Amino acid sequence: MGFSLSTALDAEALARHFSEHGYVSIPNILPGENAKRLQNALSGFTDWNLVFNDRGKHIDLSTAQVHSMQPQAAQQLQSAIYAQASGEFQYLYNNYPIYDACRDGRNRDHVLHKFYEWLDTDEFLGFARSVTGYDDISYLDAQATKFGPGHFLSSHDDTAEGKYRRAAYIFNFTQDWLPDWGGYLQLLDDDGHIRRGLRPMFNALNIIAVPQLHNVGFVSPFATASRLSITGWLRYGERPD
Repeated sequence: MGFSLSTALDAEALARHFSEHGYVSIPNILPGENAKRLQNALSGFTDWNLVFNDRGKHIDLSTAQVHSMQPQAAQQLQSAIYAQASGEFQYLYNNYPIYDACRDGRNRDHVLHKFYEWLDTDEFLGFARSVTGYDDISYLDAQATKFGPGHFLSSHDDTAEGKYRRAAYIFNFTQDWLPDWGGYLQLLDDDGHIRRGLRPMFNALNIIAVPQLHNVGFVSPFATASRLSITGWLRYGERPD
């Protein structure tokens, strides 16, 4: 079964909203069976990395590495991550780098890879161009993310020299997420006020312009579900490979 966009989308109205506000949130972006298929794939996925920032260096710990850590070492690591977050850019969540795995030829037939391959076609890229107004979007990258209790992504604007990012995109596959659990995508103004908070919604796509200050709020320790998404950047220029 292939992937497709919902037939009920109004690209012109979405483009007006994006132009006026610098973001757009699109419910029911995929046909229901497509969204459920991806939710099942993410819910059952086990090959996650734990990722965080160590003084400017991105760190990936494999599932095996995380499971091999003694409880005291795991607690010390978490404390160090939180300490850095108190005054510097930091993040902590689970990810699977779909884009990198596809380029390396790993897990070719996995449904997450099939979804990325569809995203990187003119059907979706053309839709993204029409909504954002960026006609030069030529490709995208992708990662699967899983935010559980204690996870977060602190404030940043997605600017990265040489990455050629036009907009960030986030496909959400979490059902019945409660507001008290945190984990909202929060768009911030120049004074640090939250100008818009986007709840994790099943089968919703958020697109936000780059640069734009935002974060993912801290997921509460009492959250009983994980915030599941497939996210990345819509990029211009030639592909790195």
